[in-house]
Amino acid sequence: MNELTSINSLIASSGKKQGKDKKILIQNIRKAIEKETGLTFIQFLKKYDQVSRYRIGLSIFTTTNKTICKALNIPTEAGTRRKRKLEKDSLLVSTQKKKVCPFTTYRAKYYTTNQALFNKIINYKTNK
Repeated sequence: MNELTSINSLIASSGKKQGKDKKILIQNIRKAIEKETGLTFIQFLKKYDQVSRYRIGLSIFTTTNKTICKALNIPTEAGTRRKRKLEKDSLLVSTQKKKVCPFTTYRAKYYTTNQALFNKIINYKTNK
């Protein structure tokens, strides 16, 4: 997977284009979740609580806390709590080096709960 690169390619420098790119990013995350779960986004929101949405979202799409929270209608502070709990339970890994967040354009860690990507993320930590 080349998610880190493709996500960063959506970043624009400023203004209207950046706002449009954020909307496209959110739509892409939601479409990926719909495709993977077989549910519409509204059904997904109704079926799962915040904890499950956060975990499922990061298993499908590797990104920053802020981005996944915006895409899944989870307050960022709540997402941070979910992230800490998943890390403590060894169900989430993050990149050690920070990359540009596609939502805020600040440098941030990327997260995943997809265990098939754990080694790639861990190797990314040590090799970059």
